[in-house]
Amino acid sequence: MEFTIAREELLQGLYLTQGIVERRTTIPILQNALIETTADGITVAATDQEIGVRRHCAAKVKKKGALTTAARKLYEISRELPAGDISVKVLDNNWIEVSAGKSRFKMVGLDPKEFPAMPEVPKDAEKYAASIPSATFREMVERSIFAVSTDDTRVNLSGIYLERSEKDRVRLVATDGHRLAMITRQVDGIAPAAGVLLPRKGVQEILKVIESGDGPLVFAVHSGVVYVRRDPVQLSMRLLEGEFPDYRQVIPADSPRKASVASSTLLAALRRVSLVSSERTCGVRLQIEASRMEVSSINPDVGEANEEIEVEADAKPLTVGFNARYIMDVLQVLPPDSRVEMAFNDEVSPAVLRSEAEPDYCCVVMPMRL
Repeated sequence: MEFTIAREELLQGLYLTQGIVERRTTIPILQNALIETTADGITVAATDQEIGVRRHCAAKVKKKGALTTAARKLYEISRELPAGDISVKVLDNNWIEVSAGKSRFKMVGLDPKEFPAMPEVPKDAEKYAASIPSATFREMVERSIFAVSTDDTRVNLSGIYLERSEKDRVRLVATDGHRLAMITRQVDGIAPAAGVLLPRKGVQEILKVIESGDGPLVFAVHSGVVYVRRDPVQLSMRLLEGEFPDYRQVIPADSPRKASVASSTLLAALRRVSLVSSERTCGVRLQIEASRMEVSSINPDVGEANEEIEVEADAKPLTVGFNARYIMDVLQVLPPDSRVEMAFNDEVSPAVLRSEAEPDYCCVVMPMRL
């Protein structure tokens, strides 16, 4: 096998493998990228046996074949080589030679036949595929992924739940048991009727695929695997097992006590006041009445802070405690010039946060005792 490829083209292919290849594994080949020649170039692929990515790259193929070598090291070497073309060829015993200009590297390789098989996109996938603009999907993920649980022992909370809310609308929901984020947007095609649970790592890899450009993202679900395509990249991931909680039970049907506040004003106040709060709980107290909200925090080991901001409230006074990080996570993904409505039942019930300009996005945050 031998080919020549533009340095930037090879880097783009290898970049997508970096978050997938395993740093620590008992299976050495999972640290490798698989490179195969095609009729008009090469494909660069990687898998951790749960998530797989394959990208087509334009290249001049001198000799057909396949190779597999350390993905991270090949990426680092390619990144440091001078601009221009890079030549790659397979030597005896699966060794790889990489050269550009006067630089030459020899890398250890493994037999490409040992590389794990990756799920193939079903031939009839277009029949049950949905298409969504990349920018829309990016927005949906950024406004929900912060609520995904980082506790990997809670498998059913460690991903983003995707389902069809209506015929041409798709919904993403994430929760860690303390807060919940839900966003709904329109799609073309057929979104999955039954909800599926996408792994957090896989969703993060999709974001890498759509970092550049706003072309449509096509995804389909089949036999426990999600297939995602945006040319020239194909990505597949196995769905998480476990039952996602009934999120509709978490969202209060009616919260009569409401307060409206500029999101940037509340975010700035929370950032300042939370500086004295406990690092573990980040607790702050919100005291709301008529046209004012007092944001305060007391920490015996540090001190205390309070700040008053203007709000529009339509109910009797209310005092409630929250983890400031949970509220700030929501405010940070809203437009800085927006207003957020905070709706409450009482001091011990979940609060619902909505952007007044976006009815299809809401977050639920559990209060805490202070």
